[in-house]
Amino acid sequence: MQDLMAASPFDLVVASDVVYYEALVDPLIETLRFFVKGEVVFLMAHMRRWKRTDKKFFRKARKVFDVEVLHEDPPLEGWRHGPVVYKFTAKKQHNKK
Repeated sequence: MQDLMAASPFDLVVASDVVYYEALVDPLIETLRFFVKGEVVFLMAHMRRWKRTDKKFFRKARKVFDVEVLHEDPPLEGWRHGPVVYKFTAKKQHNKK
């Protein structure tokens, strides 16, 4: 993956419906940490489906990233939640003295 980063610099990562299995939350966070650095932005469209998995993902993500809701659609008839578009950016490191 280092070769990918060096050969093709980018500033945006886009994904949809990537939070499904609880066992894959940690690998997903680690993958995002690898790619979302500096000024790189991660946009994620997400529909809340799995309360426990979603809660785990967002709790862990907020430790590493600043997470902002960019857009939220109301739920369709018969659904409890509508799709949400999130913006993730790397938390700025503050020097502690």
